[in-house]
Amino acid sequence: MPKLKDIPRVDRPRERFLEKGSDALSKSELLAILIGSGVKGKNVKQLSKQIVRKFGNKFLDITVDDLLKISGIGKAKALQIVSALALVKRFYEELEPKDNIVLSAQDAVSLTSEIRNKKKEYLVCLYLNARNTLLKKEIISIGILDKSIIHPREIFGPAVELRAAGVVLLHNHPSGDVEPSKQDMEVVNKIIEAGKIMGVNVIDFIIVSKTDIYSIFADSQTARKKLTYISDGMQNSLFDLLEIGQPIYSPTIKKIHKIYFSPNKRVTPGRFQLQNRRFLGNKYKLLGFIEDIVNEKCDDFNVFCDIFAGTGVVGERFNEKDIKVIANDFLTSNYIPLKAFLGTVTVDFEEIEKKIDALNNLEAHKDNYFSKHFGDTYFTLENARRIGAIREKIDKITNNENEKAILITSLLCATDKVANTVGHYDAYRKKLDTVKPLRLLVPDFEPENNVNNEIYKEDANQLIRKISCDVLYIDPPYNSRQYSDAYHLLENLATWKKPLVHGKAKKMNRSHIKSNYCLQSASKAFADLISNANCKHILLSYNNTGESKDGRSNARINDKQIIDILKSRGEVDIFERDYKAFTTGKSDTAGHIERVFYCKVTK
Repeated sequence: MPKLKDIPRVDRPRERFLEKGSDALSKSELLAILIGSGVKGKNVKQLSKQIVRKFGNKFLDITVDDLLKISGIGKAKALQIVSALALVKRFYEELEPKDNIVLSAQDAVSLTSEIRNKKKEYLVCLYLNARNTLLKKEIISIGILDKSIIHPREIFGPAVELRAAGVVLLHNHPSGDVEPSKQDMEVVNKIIEAGKIMGVNVIDFIIVSKTDIYSIFADSQTARKKLTYISDGMQNSLFDLLEIGQPIYSPTIKKIHKIYFSPNKRVTPGRFQLQNRRFLGNKYKLLGFIEDIVNEKCDDFNVFCDIFAGTGVVGERFNEKDIKVIANDFLTSNYIPLKAFLGTVTVDFEEIEKKIDALNNLEAHKDNYFSKHFGDTYFTLENARRIGAIREKIDKITNNENEKAILITSLLCATDKVANTVGHYDAYRKKLDTVKPLRLLVPDFEPENNVNNEIYKEDANQLIRKISCDVLYIDPPYNSRQYSDAYHLLENLATWKKPLVHGKAKKMNRSHIKSNYCLQSASKAFADLISNANCKHILLSYNNTGESKDGRSNARINDKQIIDILKSRGEVDIFERDYKAFTTGKSDTAGHIERVFYCKVTK
């Protein structure tokens, strides 16, 4: 590989820049000047070309972690590149033309002057960032403004995608009268209420004609004589300015005192069932409670969707030949068992039994990836060696994806049974007291019920836009404790990419499988999910999690937010039953109640 010093001076990026200016250089050459030097076997121009080619149009959104994956790029170079990009972006934002800054009704009208002469009614939305800079202008509807036609999703869908801090809505009156009609105000109130739930400020609603304008913001501010919008992220919404009273809404609460018994499913000796997995929030003991609600509230249904499936026991409860089950979970260690139990249509159980018998007799005396990282901590060294060897063997002996899913599921369940933990993998016990030998079993299920089922491994908020169902069951994470943290080891075993692990708990990089429902933005994510749900009935499991000494255990979405979001689609009922939940010892769960919020979709 030629070194940069071996390239003629006239072709070196720095010299060309000084002689001919930046326009004479390619993007990779400009990046080469920024990086400064190459790495062993690759000069700086070649390294820069590799980076530009790898990231293409996504280069401006590059992160330090992205760059660290490139051989030869260390933290210093990565920070240098990302800092330069951030600096340029910052100046670019601050130097945007003034005509794109919306600080008043007049600014907004000047950007939408074309609707003033329209003969039909238009509704236009301006999406603004925290500095009131215009991000996007979009026509929401053409025709008579009607609250039954204008759905908040049309307005707030782009707002979420753009990460807009606020919106300004403009509507024209071809008649020339800019006074808001009763219908206008009904639409405004609906939009303002939705904006409050979504956390996006509805800054103003403006009505225009050929010669006049009316601004709700300006009208509410007349007494204060402050007619400009407040910028830099401090903008109030019309909800705050008008102090719109929320309608008093008291959902029906039904307290259930019934004792439920688990169904006596006949288990074939040497086999295991879906509910045999250990999993936080497993709903197996609540299946009767959930099924009673479905039977009472949901008419005949053909499609049942469990969009945060976890172990999948809720979907399995409704898995029958004439019911299509849609099950989804974005953790691979959950997706594979879902695929095995609910997605597999044909399976040769004799062949599966032979292969599981062979895996149980597999000898493993040498260390492997799994035993090096997890032996003598989460497992005995012998079990860790066998787990690693069996996982390696599965990839070699399977004939198809269904068979592979079944064998991996068997290994995941067996691994869980011999783990030296309290039921999850955030940590292991100091004393290695789980020493029984690993043994794989054959999964026990009825593949003939799975013919119409669909199994997904997607973000629930993306999947909801692609599917339709009769009954949508939602069981999201309740607090800030990420499932990818609690089950990192099983995720590592399921994906089997042998990543680097770090820390005492030996966790891999899990940034790509973090849930928004564990963050402060959980209510926004939930509102987005509900607004895009194409279904007839919605059931939401969401506990009153008690008062925790550790704030991470407290619920991310409060009851008022849940009810407000659900009632945007229909009336809400709440079903409650006492339930002793799993705790880590830091929560006061006296009087703990399992709740299911039910909404019959009418909007």
